[in-house]
Amino acid sequence: MRSAGLDDFGDPGHVPALDLLVSALETEAGLTPAGRAEVRGTLLRALRTRLWLHARPVPAVPAVEQQPPVVLVGLPRTGSTVLHRLLALHPALRAPCLWELLSPVAPPGAVRAGDPVAEAERYVADLHRTAPELARVHPTGAYEPEECEHLMNTDFRNSVLGLLSYRVPSYASWLLAQDLTSAYELHRAQLAHVLARRPAPAGARLVLKSPSHLWHLPSLDRVYPGARFVVLERDVEEAIGSVCGLVVAARRRRSAGVDPVEIGREMTAATRTGLARLYAFTGDPSVGERCLSVRFTDLVAGPVETAARVLAWLGLSADHALRGRWHEHLAHNPRPPHLHPRAACGLPAAGSPAAPQTLEASS
Repeated sequence: MRSAGLDDFGDPGHVPALDLLVSALETEAGLTPAGRAEVRGTLLRALRTRLWLHARPVPAVPAVEQQPPVVLVGLPRTGSTVLHRLLALHPALRAPCLWELLSPVAPPGAVRAGDPVAEAERYVADLHRTAPELARVHPTGAYEPEECEHLMNTDFRNSVLGLLSYRVPSYASWLLAQDLTSAYELHRAQLAHVLARRPAPAGARLVLKSPSHLWHLPSLDRVYPGARFVVLERDVEEAIGSVCGLVVAARRRRSAGVDPVEIGREMTAATRTGLARLYAFTGDPSVGERCLSVRFTDLVAGPVETAARVLAWLGLSADHALRGRWHEHLAHNPRPPHLHPRAACGLPAAGSPAAPQTLEASS
């Protein structure tokens, strides 16, 4: 409030979520000084965005928001990043970039703020400096399409923060039981500002993705009625191992005393919950007809062919020029190798009968 010169945060429904998250961060996360500074910056940025959001009128609905969005959903580590970035190269699809997601709302009136692109570039530089393994596994750039989970921070209901980035089990457990409609309403309001600042061609469609959506799809669908869902499927055993590697890297950047075995248990439970909710959601015929399944094995073997299949499902074409851009993108961004720390995380060996059933077998 002091830095922004504003005091209206809107409906106070965010306060219990913020209080619980801060309490869990203080008592459960084992934050290092660097981790404390980072999450403090995240929370302050979210509060600033909330102040600015309530100090500015929501822009008229941009043309791109008049069509239901395309949302990539599925477990983390199922290939959503590469598919998202390929789809975003199509002129009729609009994916928000990292700099837009970190600073979705321009400051109101005479309020002064820094350069949002420079702020995003500092964010990326800090990630590469403090967590090179995390940056390698999930390449990040200020101008690259990024996960819209950043917009969930404004209501302090974000499953990436609760389940993946920090050890905050009390907050994570509480969040899984919440209706996130209000958080998605703020998500949509922020996107309206993003699209007003950098418009897309008329008739274009938003393409969004974040692992956080997996656990709260009914709330998302309520706010974005008619959304189309690209459901990314991967062998569950492989996905859990890969997610554990990502979470270990993320938490070591922020916390002391990271326990890989605990992470293995947490990610196994979160995965089972997420898949059960996904099956229940897509099992509704009115939703199932709006879904397209994409197998991880197909995406890895043929990313260009897979992206073209998604476009065809959306009624779009992949011309020669677009395919050339896809090949260029893939050549400059090869899939990074990523070890699955199964044994260190207490997971059964790959192929073990004790391993969970695969998504592809279950779907």
